[in-house]
Amino acid sequence: MTKPMQLSPLTGAEADADAVHLQCDGDKPLCGSCRSHELACHYEPARPTRRQKYWDRDYVQALEDQVRLLSASLQQAKESGSSQSASPASQPSPSEPKQLPYGPKMLKALHDFGSVKWADATGRDGLPILAGPGRFSFYSNTLLPTFEDGTKPSPPPTLSTETFLLEIASNLSLKQHLKAHFLENINSYYKFVDPVWLNFSDLFPHNDTALQLLYSALFAAAAYSSPVATRETAEAFMAYAEGLVQQCYLEHLCLPVLQGLMIIAFYKHVQLDAAKGHLYHYMAIGLSNHLKIRDVPPQERTVNDVATIRTFWSLFFLDRISTPKLGAPAAIPWEPDSITPYIDTVPPELVDTASLSFDHHCRLYHIQQQYIDVMYSPHFQQRPAAEKQAIFAKANNAMLALRKKIDRRLYISRNVKPNRVQVVFWITYHSILINLYRPILNPKDPGMTDNIPTAFRSATASAMAITRMLKGLQATDEIKYLPPFIIYHVFRAALVHGLNLIAAEEAGGQRMSSGNFWSCFRVLGELSGIWKELSEGTMPFVLLATRGWGLQEEATGVADEKDEEEDDYEAGINDLIGELEGEAV
Repeated sequence: MTKPMQLSPLTGAEADADAVHLQCDGDKPLCGSCRSHELACHYEPARPTRRQKYWDRDYVQALEDQVRLLSASLQQAKESGSSQSASPASQPSPSEPKQLPYGPKMLKALHDFGSVKWADATGRDGLPILAGPGRFSFYSNTLLPTFEDGTKPSPPPTLSTETFLLEIASNLSLKQHLKAHFLENINSYYKFVDPVWLNFSDLFPHNDTALQLLYSALFAAAAYSSPVATRETAEAFMAYAEGLVQQCYLEHLCLPVLQGLMIIAFYKHVQLDAAKGHLYHYMAIGLSNHLKIRDVPPQERTVNDVATIRTFWSLFFLDRISTPKLGAPAAIPWEPDSITPYIDTVPPELVDTASLSFDHHCRLYHIQQQYIDVMYSPHFQQRPAAEKQAIFAKANNAMLALRKKIDRRLYISRNVKPNRVQVVFWITYHSILINLYRPILNPKDPGMTDNIPTAFRSATASAMAITRMLKGLQATDEIKYLPPFIIYHVFRAALVHGLNLIAAEEAGGQRMSSGNFWSCFRVLGELSGIWKELSEGTMPFVLLATRGWGLQEEATGVADEKDEEEDDYEAGINDLIGELEGEAV
């Protein structure tokens, strides 16, 4: 309780001299002591909670890191100017990196992580492959062959359309469950569709063609991750939706069709079916050319205007998070800066944590698209050092500016249990910070070596924040309700923890606990119960990458520090990586 400041009714100097201080009983707006003595009562503003201070400290740390990075850049510029005035014989080789406080294993690991030059891991027996060159890599179960391979076994038969429709038409409880599951555990993150559009889902399949596509797609997505539905049910819904795509795309151009295509693309992406995922993804983007997005004042927006704006942001969000590729140009034919923000379409009285989180997610990914993706472009490493420093500083400033504008309702308080969407937003925020620092961690880039210690420290802080929040979700058994894109964030945090283990080992000091690394790895395992293909595609790669850095000895050497559950966990995934280990190039 804040103690009120008791003042006498006198004014000026007399009031200052005769101020009376009495015991406060806490009553508001006038405490009992002041009321009995006929005094004015004033309560000081409540101080922010400790968790509020945590986020303030986080912001201050980001500012301090920026100062360190800029100082390193200035020092580097001074040394560069001095070296130019020196004799040619005394000038260092421009390709020779400066001495860093790391050993050979750590330098190799930083190069792999910073340059994003991953080894190509080719899957066998249905295991995922890491497809695409360098920065454009993504996980996939499918690649286009040169010619059609007729020797591959046909997929197992699904329910016949007639039998499927007959069963679903009468199974009202399943449809209601899938609708509720979709709205709570998928739509709250992606905002694929406004809930009011699902008022007729109980009638499925007796809807018009466009709604049949939308409803069958969202039922499939919900069944895929639902604990009560089977994969056979999910595939039956998806087969029905795919059977409607061509007709809807040619004959029923409307928002439900666009939304249905986005959900189908989402479904294929989480299955690592990259070929079909991108097929439907770009069909949705092509259809978005026909969106009529009007820039009108809020009071003049129609229901259609609001639905169109929200659908655009859902498509933008899907485009940014469907795969982990960075540096890929946006394919959406709209400039997000010219589109009304999502949150501005929500009436103030209806603004909740989910809508705030989605809006801020879109802002984060827009900053990544505008300022960070350029650092992952193919020719970034070949640019002059001063230009790369300027690009990084601009991206860092954009993230700091966004940090100042984050709505206070998204802050996590110690006194109130946070909503899952809040935690997911902050995990995404720290993951994008890792993306910001990652390209400047390459020790073979002489123009950026002065920045590496500070950038590595900042990436580590973000990885620690991600792990801390994941542990909080594990304590409440909410890990299983996280969206699939969280897997990419956990993946990045685990790799940063792997770098720290190598750095600690080479420093020769006290060995760093592997708890954070294995905490992230355990989360990936828990998520494999829902997002099976995506999690099990990521887990072997985490170990392949870190073992390639020399972490294998460290991971096996800390068995005495891990409990039996962690030992069993490591043994269990060895079977997964055994198929891949001989294929890494």
